[in-house]
Amino acid sequence: MSQDQDNKTKIKKVGTAYLQYTGLAFQMAGIIFLSIFIGQKLDAYFQFPKPYLTGLISLLSITGFIYKLYIDLIKNEK
Repeated sequence: MSQDQDNKTKIKKVGTAYLQYTGLAFQMAGIIFLSIFIGQKLDAYFQFPKPYLTGLISLLSITGFIYKLYIDLIKNEK
């Protein structure tokens, strides 16, 4: 029975990690789409000739997400 419990625990850990990283992918996609949407609205409002704010906001949001991902990975490693 001990081996069955070990296998179940191992499967749960793998499943939990899979769900966690799948969730991170959806979060990143949402952040990218939201930042592009906000950037386009601000570019239209301020009437810039090129999408400066779209690029800036997208870059900042992706950088922030990568920082958050780095912190989460370090926290899970401990």
